[in-house]
Amino acid sequence: MAYAAVTSLMRTIHQSMELTGCDLQPFYEKLKSLRAILEKSCNIMGDHEGLTILEVEIAEVAYTTEDMVDSESRNVFLAQNLEERSRAMWEIFFVLEQALECIASTVKQWMAASDSMKDLKPQTSSLVSLPEHAVEQPENIMVGRENEFEMMLDQLARGGRELEVVSIVGMGGIGKTTLATKLYSDPYIMSRFDIRAKATVSQEYCVRNVILGLLPSISDEPDDQLADRLQKHLKGRRYLVVIDDIWTTEAWDDIKLCFPDCYNGSRILLTTRNVEVAECARSGKPPHHMRLMNFDESWNLLHKKIFEKEGSYSPEFENIGKQIALKCGGLPLAITVIAGLLSKISKTLGVWQYVAENVSSVVSTDLEAKCMRVLALSYHHLPSHLKPCFLYFAIFAEDEQIYVNKLVELWAVEGFLNEEEGKSIEEVATTCINELIDRSLIFIHNFSFRGTIESCGMHDVTRELCLREARNMNFVNVIRGKSYQNSCEQSMQCSFKSRNRIRIHNEKKLVWCCSSEAHSIIMLGGFKCVTLALSFKLVRVLDLGLTICPFFPSGVLSLFHLRYLSLCFKPCLKQYRGSKEAVPSSIIDIPLSISSLCYLQTFKLYLPFPNSSYPFILPSEILTMPQLRKLHMGWNYLQSHEPTENRLVLKSLQCLNQLNPRYCTGSFFRLFPNLKKLKVFGVPEDFRNHKDLYDFRYLYQLEKLTFGIYYSPIACFLKNTAPSGSTPQDPLRFQTRFGGTAPPTDVPTLLLPPPDAFPQNLKSLTFRGKFSLAWKDLSIVGKLSKLEVLKLSDNAFIGEEWEVVEEGFPHLKFLFLDRVYIRYWRASSDHFPYLERLFLKDCYSLDSIPRDFADITTLALIDISDCKQSVGNSAKQIQQDIQDNYGSSIEVHTRESFCDNR
Repeated sequence: MAYAAVTSLMRTIHQSMELTGCDLQPFYEKLKSLRAILEKSCNIMGDHEGLTILEVEIAEVAYTTEDMVDSESRNVFLAQNLEERSRAMWEIFFVLEQALECIASTVKQWMAASDSMKDLKPQTSSLVSLPEHAVEQPENIMVGRENEFEMMLDQLARGGRELEVVSIVGMGGIGKTTLATKLYSDPYIMSRFDIRAKATVSQEYCVRNVILGLLPSISDEPDDQLADRLQKHLKGRRYLVVIDDIWTTEAWDDIKLCFPDCYNGSRILLTTRNVEVAECARSGKPPHHMRLMNFDESWNLLHKKIFEKEGSYSPEFENIGKQIALKCGGLPLAITVIAGLLSKISKTLGVWQYVAENVSSVVSTDLEAKCMRVLALSYHHLPSHLKPCFLYFAIFAEDEQIYVNKLVELWAVEGFLNEEEGKSIEEVATTCINELIDRSLIFIHNFSFRGTIESCGMHDVTRELCLREARNMNFVNVIRGKSYQNSCEQSMQCSFKSRNRIRIHNEKKLVWCCSSEAHSIIMLGGFKCVTLALSFKLVRVLDLGLTICPFFPSGVLSLFHLRYLSLCFKPCLKQYRGSKEAVPSSIIDIPLSISSLCYLQTFKLYLPFPNSSYPFILPSEILTMPQLRKLHMGWNYLQSHEPTENRLVLKSLQCLNQLNPRYCTGSFFRLFPNLKKLKVFGVPEDFRNHKDLYDFRYLYQLEKLTFGIYYSPIACFLKNTAPSGSTPQDPLRFQTRFGGTAPPTDVPTLLLPPPDAFPQNLKSLTFRGKFSLAWKDLSIVGKLSKLEVLKLSDNAFIGEEWEVVEEGFPHLKFLFLDRVYIRYWRASSDHFPYLERLFLKDCYSLDSIPRDFADITTLALIDISDCKQSVGNSAKQIQQDIQDNYGSSIEVHTRESFCDNR
């Protein structure tokens, strides 16, 4: 992918200028103009070997140049004298001059080759402005499926008292999951069944993950105990369990014993492509085979998605649209994806006719192949900046829930995103995600409580296309064990000389790839302890966050090209467990030379267990990497954290996660003038040992602040004071708290500073954990003039009554209360005049929502999980009052964990 490679080289040049101060702007601008040439004709359809070879040549030169610029820029940064610095700077200029000459020459050849293909009608579409994405409602997707829906509803709701398995069978993309989801969420179904639960099995199924998907909470129990717990939870209740996308009879055999027959009308709903699976699982009526849409239904679906949404079109456009609908073969996914394409290309008859001709060129009678061809058409019409974004999804597993924050983090450092003036790279990434959603190439999985996209996914048919194209472009390799059967992924072999991205599903395969020249190595599955010999010297993204190492892998220190590093390892302090030996002051989990990773932008450290008793001991040099933008440190203590005269001010740092409260001082925060997100995190003793009031006033750009308290039954924490006369060379003084010596819960762990000590631009504030604050302390929070989001969870505030006082929260838009055990909530609409969304979760003691909230004119959503029925009733009363008094409507969602409706 020449375009992506040139974009990545441009990003590297920009980073070099920031690191060295060299003026490389002329090279940057020249590459920008060459990239624009590549962009113009990048959408030529078909297999054109000549163009592909030239693109590969351009990409190889770009990637090689990146590595050399990195190396020489680092030499400039670390130079000890002027001569060394000058020599390295001259090398940078020489390398770039040679590279641009080579790339320009190859681009000329590429232009000549593409000009000779003018008769192939290169893409002439132009993007329209991006509409704000709206959630696709099931009724808009279920065009022509009304009779099927009613029939399936009848099967689930009626019939005998015996447990019945109802199956939906059909090819990929025909709408099995959509139908099952609509049935699962139907109000009549919700009221009929005591318990509803669903899980996706998929081709890559794991029995344990399926059972965990059906349980309300994650557990470390052995598999047999998990199955037993699920069976006991279901027993005696009328339940509906949806098992989506099950591929084999073996998978059904592995889970079927978890579902007891209590002779109360319980049902299991299966979706599968395999008739054999449905026949194996059936207990009564034969499986329902989903049919393809007829022409009228196909046209109605396309009409709803394009012509009704986009406004008026001339009859000529409708005629072409009918041609396109006919050629989609009656497959809803194909129609949905082609609608996404039509919504983005220019509204000219010629371009639409071109799309129709390409769709109609499919002569295969294989419906799966026809759908794949339609999807490929949509892929080839993607703007050049979106193609690498789409192909990147090949890294993720089938049916994996992909968290947007993680995806944005990875894209931001991969190098293929265009830099846009006035936008952060994270904002560019988010825009690209929305564009792929609008084109129906990925879908929204979940929303956050603020209404932003929390997670997304990719349909398995679309993923097959993604895997195929990623393999063809050598953009992503997926390395698995020999037993894996997916032919598309099996054929993605690791090319040691290719600058591609590798996802590894087997820790043994990591060693096999150690000598590769991979751009990125990502292990997104959990593995046992492994010792790593890291010899992939050119890697830029190394994600081992779910792979437990016995100690910090020192080989990382030689990977100076790194932009992203995520590690999980055991802290050194654990070796002193039970020892009477004093902990030496020299103990440290990461060498001081970590600062030599001068390009590192995202650094994430994880303790190996959720309730680890031992913290990291980290060098303050971790805060001296000049391009660091995001830092996640785990529970930690810093050595020599006090600022010094020569300490580098980290202007790039925007996110600092899990900073120990001991270091929350004004002098410390002066080092991070552009910090936007901060999480203060420690054990109760860390918060209590912070004697001074918190001072955040120097964090002028901070928008999101979280206080999180960490509790472990056994915790080894740093003592607050050292003996008089001690020196920095003296042993560190730690104290271990055991379960029986837990700190008191009736004394506040956190003292809130006055309003003027908070950041003045703060928009979001979270308290998570047993801080034992009094509800009256929230009057301080109410004085924050720009606060829009407030999240309180895990008993952060104590007392059974929350009486909102004074002016309340005059600008708050989103309020989230999670495991907050108040009984009485006394407030009026005047206290929350701009509230838009209210979320209540696990507030078991709360009686009701203040009735006066019906006068909050901005209120749009009340979402309730695991609260008393009276809370849900009060929300519905507010909903009715708003309808009666103002003629407007709000959404009210009520549910319980495991959807238990008893």
